[in-house]
Amino acid sequence: MNAGPDRRALLLGAAALVPLAAVAESSAARFDRTAYDRYIGLMNAGDLRFVDYYADDIRFVMNIRGRAGVLDFYARQRPFVKERLAVTFFCSDRTGAAAEVRSEVRCIRDCADTTIFGRPLKAGEVQTIRGCLLYVLDASGLVAEIKGPPPEILQPWTAAR
Repeated sequence: MNAGPDRRALLLGAAALVPLAAVAESSAARFDRTAYDRYIGLMNAGDLRFVDYYADDIRFVMNIRGRAGVLDFYARQRPFVKERLAVTFFCSDRTGAAAEVRSEVRCIRDCADTTIFGRPLKAGEVQTIRGCLLYVLDASGLVAEIKGPPPEILQPWTAAR
């Protein structure tokens, strides 16, 4: 006769673990597709509450650090451009997320400051890029880091048609 656990004991043991997994999953905020769509909606609306998804000490692309750093970055750009993001791919689990995002950046006001966009922009110019972004979540489910390769320029800055 086998001295190991019987089938009933294994099933009861496995069933006992299921509620613990559910509690662990629910203790952290979820960054699932629904949450990501809300986040992108806030970004597209220019609503600064998008940083509510970030940890206070977030590490953002281009060596930007902290929520205040992210807000400063966008504060410099927002008077001159309107950005529209479209999600083409998304997946996530409790530790992070990956997304492919297509972005249309439209200049709405002339910008002579070359430190913002790398060159002066004229109202009406448009650039389209595709980015692959990795989001690393902290234990509470907030975005602790956003990283990825440089975005692919699909259409360089050109006058709108």
